[in-house]
Amino acid sequence: MSAHAFAAGDWQLPPDKGMVDSKEVGVILGANDYPATSGYRKKIDYIDFDAYGQQYTQVVVTLTPDKPRLHNGRKITVVGGEPGSEYAMDFLQTPEGKEGPAVWLTKRGVTFIALTRVGRWNFFDKSGNGSWKDIPIGIRMPIFNRAQKAPWTADDFTLKTTAGKEATSGDSSTYRFPKEGTLLYKQMLAATGQTFLTGYTKAIEHVLPGAERDKAYLLYWGMSTGGAFMYPLAKYIKPDGYLNWGTSTTGLAYVYRKATQGDFKTPYAETAVRLRERGYDDFEFYTRNIDEKTKQQWWQGALNDPRFKSGEDAPMQFNSGALTDTALRLWMADWLPQADRQRGFAALMRDTFEPSYPPAALKDIAVLEMNGTADEAMPPKVVDAHREIMEPYTRKFKVVRVQDFHHYLFTQDAIKVVGSLWLRHIDSNYFDSN
Repeated sequence: MSAHAFAAGDWQLPPDKGMVDSKEVGVILGANDYPATSGYRKKIDYIDFDAYGQQYTQVVVTLTPDKPRLHNGRKITVVGGEPGSEYAMDFLQTPEGKEGPAVWLTKRGVTFIALTRVGRWNFFDKSGNGSWKDIPIGIRMPIFNRAQKAPWTADDFTLKTTAGKEATSGDSSTYRFPKEGTLLYKQMLAATGQTFLTGYTKAIEHVLPGAERDKAYLLYWGMSTGGAFMYPLAKYIKPDGYLNWGTSTTGLAYVYRKATQGDFKTPYAETAVRLRERGYDDFEFYTRNIDEKTKQQWWQGALNDPRFKSGEDAPMQFNSGALTDTALRLWMADWLPQADRQRGFAALMRDTFEPSYPPAALKDIAVLEMNGTADEAMPPKVVDAHREIMEPYTRKFKVVRVQDFHHYLFTQDAIKVVGSLWLRHIDSNYFDSN
C-alpha cells in the first residue's frame, strides 16, 4: 500500500469503461486530496550515441522531489514521452506559462523523467532549455546532436505544401524534405523508430542506473505521439505500469483503427525522410474551444516547441511502405557501418518494423488508458478500436473517460483532475501484480 493511502472521500475511481462526469470533476477540483508536499530539483542531461553511422544527442529532463512519494517502499517515478508537436519542457510548462503536469506530480513527491526524441531539442537556445522560439517555424528542421555548429537553413531542404488542406491529428498541409546527400538527409534517414527507442533507453538508464531502477516504482506515460514509442520501450526497460492520458498507441493498433474507419491507404503513406510542420492550423485544431485572444497568447508559448514531426509518423502509423523505403535506403547507403551490414538486411528490416508492434513484455503490465470525451485526436471510438488490438497483449487494461476534457492538459484544472486520478489509481494498487 502507498505511504500516502487515501481516505474514503466524496469521489471514487470509476470502473473500466466508466466516466468521471462533470459533477465528480467539480468534487475533485473542490477538494485537496493530494496537496503539494515537496520542493524539487531540475536537471538536464545530454547523452551522445551513434545509430546507423550517424551521431545523436539524447536529452532528458529530470525533476527530483525533496520528499519522495513511495509505493510499497519504492519511489514513484513517471517517465513521460513527449507529444508530436512538443518536447520535454512541455511536461514542465503549459502554453500559458503555468506549471505543467510534471511539476504538479513532482510537488507531490513523484520523480518525473521527461524524454525528448532525438532531433527535437534546440541546442542553440541560449537559455539552455531547448526552446525553438528564435528559429522561424518555416525553416525548422531536426537538430540531432549538440555538436552541430549552426541551425539548418532553407538551402538544406525542399518544401511541399498542399493548398487548402485542413490540419488533422495525423496529417498537415506543409512538409519539408532534406536534400539527398546532405548531412541532414543522412541523420533523418537514420533516425528510425529504433533510434528513438535507443535514445529513450539510454536516458532512463542514465537517470536510473543499476540498483536505482529496482528502487523505482516505474510508470510510463506517452502523451499523444509519445505513446507510440513508450509502448515498444517496454522491450528494453519494463515498467510497472502505463499511466496514460491522451496516449497514442502502437503502429499496429493505429493502422487497424484506420481500417475500421474504411481507410486502407495508411500503409502506403509517403512519410519516409519527411518532416511534417505542425503550424498554427494544427494548434488551432486542438484549441477550438478556446477564445481567440487566449488562443493567440497560448500560440506564442507553443512556439517554444519544435512544432514538427519527422521520423515519428512511419512507425506510429504503420506506414509499411515508408518503413520498407527507409530500410532499403539505409542498406544501400555507402555510409552504413560494417557492423550493421554484418547483421544482414533482414535484421535491419526487422529493426525498422519492430517498434510498430506491441512487445511481449506488455503481458506482465497493467495499462490505464485515460482520455477526455472531447479529445480531438482520440475520441472514445478511437480509443476503443486501439484497445481491441492492445488489450490481448497486456496483463490488465482499463479505460477511463473524463467528461468534456480535451486532448491536452493545457489548464491547471485539467492537470489537477487527471493528476488526482493518476495518484488515486496508484494508491488503489491498480498497477500491482498481486
